[in-house]
Order: sequence, then C-alpha cells, then structure tokens
Amino acid sequence: MKLKIFVVDDEYLSLEGTVDIVKKILPDADVHGFRDAEEALDFAKKEVPSLAFLDIETRSISGIEIARQLKELNPNVNIVFVTGYSNYMEDAFALHASGYVMKPMSKEKIRKEILNLRFPLMEKKVRVRTFGSFEVFINDMPVFFNYTKTKELFAILIDACGSLLSVNTIINILWDDDDGDAHKSYFRNLVADLKRIFSDDGLSDVIINRRGYLGVNCSKISCDYFDFLGGNQNAISLFNFEYMSQYSWAENTLGLLVSKKEK
Repeated sequence: MKLKIFVVDDEYLSLEGTVDIVKKILPDADVHGFRDAEEALDFAKKEVPSLAFLDIETRSISGIEIARQLKELNPNVNIVFVTGYSNYMEDAFALHASGYVMKPMSKEKIRKEILNLRFPLMEKKVRVRTFGSFEVFINDMPVFFNYTKTKELFAILIDACGSLLSVNTIINILWDDDDGDAHKSYFRNLVADLKRIFSDDGLSDVIINRRGYLGVNCSKISCDYFDFLGGNQNAISLFNFEYMSQYSWAENTLGLLVSKKEK
C-alpha cells in the first residue's frame, strides 16, 4: 500500500512548491495537495494520511483544527506544521505534532522532518552506492554533506569495508601529502560533521570511533560494494567497471573488483 501524504496550504505557490519537494524526496508516495481545508478533511475520511504538512493559517479552517480532526481519524498521523510565524508553537506541541517548519520551505528542511517523525514511516536504513559515483542515501533520500571532504571521508571508510583506519592513514588519503599535522584540526571538524549527520537521523551506530581510529558498522549499511565482495550475483552483474569515480584513490579497489569480475 502506498504511503499517503497530505499538503494543505491556501497559497498556490507555497502549496505547489511543498508538494513538488515531497514528491522528489518520496517518489513512491501518494502525495495530495489541497488549497481548501474542508476538501482535505473530506478526502481524509476516505483515505487517511500517514503524514500531513499543514499551513497553520488558512482562510477557512486553521491548520491546528485540521490537525485535530486528522488525529481523530488516525491518532498516529504525523503532523508537520508549515508557517511563516513562530507564535503557534505552543498549540502545535499540545497536539504532539511531529514538526514545526518555518517558511520558506526547502528540500533539506522537509527531508529532516520526514526522517525524524514522531511515528516513523519506515525503519531508517543507510544505502551506499559505490558503482559509478559515490552516493549515500537514508531511506532512499540523498544525504546532504556540508563539506565535500566529509563525504570523501565516509567514502574512505566504506572502501575499508569495516576495517578500522588510523587517523593518520585517513588524512594521508584525503590530502595526499606528507604534512598530516597541518590538517588534523580540519580533520576533527570533518569527523564531528560526519557523526552529526548520522546522529541527527538517529543512526549514530553507523560510525565506529575508537581512540585514533575510525570505521563503519557494515551491518547497518546496504552497499553494492559489500554485496559484490560477498558474492552477490546481482551486485556482480551491476558492476560496470566504475567505482567511486570521483576519487582517484579508489582506483586500487577498482582494479581488484575488475579482476574479481573477470575471473
């Protein structure tokens, strides 16, 4: 059964913008946009949503009242209030809303709300794609890294396939020079940023941090590279002789994968 999501906002541009973002984040969901609150409530009697983004100030019925009625139909509905004002927070929290987002909306704001709902829509899963370019997803939504080096740091840990790497080893790979001490302060910021990304999404156990060493918990990650090494025939067939193509240091592993596939 498809996940049902409502967006209620009587401002046309705001409604269309939010619906478009939600559809991009959750392309398999059934997303309905409403400018009329009563129409949304009538529709909810036939198809109850699991998640609703509600503008608090609508012309007919307030978002607070829409939320109350939706909760009568489904006590576990996730309500995310969308507004340009902060003075409704007390009412929102009284309804045990899942979130309260200030306009203007953005993909990152909505993504964070979906990943941190009061009633999770799905178990959170980390998926990593290494064949081709390196990309990371949480529940099939792309992870946004604040720094390109943070993303590269995670790529290095994935390439290590669960082995713990020393800080010095990682720094040498990241900067490919002999002046490791010059990068240690920046490296600490990268580690903090990486840990924050996953802890914010309730996935702090993905990163393994031991004194002077870093790694990943492979059991918490779905990865084409891991599957390939495990002999998964589907992963082997998907390998197109490209591996983390944006990183030159990945060429060593690429050679091993090519050799393994050609055997």
